[in-house]
Amino acid sequence: MRLKWIIWLLLLSLCIGGGESYAMTPAQKRAKAKEIQLRKRAAAKRKAEKKRAAKAKAAKKKRIKEGKPMLYIYSFDLKTGEKLPGTHITLQDSHARPNKKPKLNKPTDSKRARIAKPLPPGQYWARASRIGYLPPDTVWIDHRADEDSIAIALYPETRLTFTVTDSLSERPVSANVIIRDASRHTVLQTTSDSIHSLLAVLLDDRIPYYTVDATAINYFPFHDTITAPERFKGIVMVPREVKSFVLRDIYFATGKTRILDTSEPALAELYQFLLSRPRQHIRIVGHTDNIGSDRSNQSLSEGRCKEVRQAMINRGIDPGRIEIEGRGERDPILPNTSEENRQMNRRVEIVLL
Repeated sequence: MRLKWIIWLLLLSLCIGGGESYAMTPAQKRAKAKEIQLRKRAAAKRKAEKKRAAKAKAAKKKRIKEGKPMLYIYSFDLKTGEKLPGTHITLQDSHARPNKKPKLNKPTDSKRARIAKPLPPGQYWARASRIGYLPPDTVWIDHRADEDSIAIALYPETRLTFTVTDSLSERPVSANVIIRDASRHTVLQTTSDSIHSLLAVLLDDRIPYYTVDATAINYFPFHDTITAPERFKGIVMVPREVKSFVLRDIYFATGKTRILDTSEPALAELYQFLLSRPRQHIRIVGHTDNIGSDRSNQSLSEGRCKEVRQAMINRGIDPGRIEIEGRGERDPILPNTSEENRQMNRRVEIVLL
């Protein structure tokens, strides 16, 4: 009888303690093992975070005790707001000698795009540099408290590449080129190569405009204003022996004499041409394609010449220096057999008198 009770008690203990394990499927056992493993990892992670927090707290206490609070420096793109890892940071005391080794001279890390440096309280200056970005102004830092943070903004550069060519042959021209910003500060002063004639300059698109001046032997001086670098087509030098040239990029409303706003650079170029040659007289000659009647095209060409002349007068050019002539469709430079050819025939020509 006693043996029977012992057997029943053993069976009951198995049902209570291990019966659930025996009743689980292999998939359930794997899921439970995974759950146990995740709980262990979470516990280990909490333990590690707690250890790191204690270590950071001890390090902070040590820095404060030693009089070297932490300074964080990071950089970001001023246009997009994104952080910029790999930005080279130079940090120095505000009153350090010019040849003294910098306190900091290395790039920001790739994870947080910043540099952490324990430094004594005081005043410092910092500079940042990165390929593809304009150099910023020097940033002055008044470092006092622990975990001071300073952000250095970098602005992406705009690279302008252009050529200097002859208006007739389109060959490279050796010319003296000067580009100035809106404050008249020179950003480029060089001589173009007569073989390749390719120049490049870094511009800041936050500046409203740049001016371009070019001079070359046996060529008229060139002047232009850059308001949109992507629309600048380069420097085109006009030979002095040239008696006429086509005024490029002058646009009118379709079938009308009204000058469109997109023609402003062309008008400014003609104005500068006349301003730099105060004794030069010109004749503005208008041409059309063959769409429409002869009479309407003649009237249209004359009206457009008058509009260009008036635009120069409004800018201060003496009216006596400018003649006009409408030629209508009489002098095409290409056969009016396609839209491309007709577009070439619709032109404004400047004749030097």
